Amino acid sequence: MRVVRQLDALRRLLESDRAHAPVRQYLERFDDARRARMLLLADIIPPEGGIQK
Repeated sequence: MRVVRQLDALRRLLESDRAHAPVRQYLERFDDARRARMLLLADIIPPEGGIQK
C-alpha cells in the first residue's frame, strides 16, 4: 500500500508537466498500469476508509 501511495504522489508531481509530450505519454501508461495493478490487488487492499473483510 505504501508503494501505491508513493506512486500516486509521483503522479501528482508530474501532472503539472503534462503539457510535455513525453510526460503526457508516461502518465497515460502509468494510469493504465495503475488500473491493472489495482484490479489485481482489489482483494488485498481495502477501499479508502473501508474495512478489509
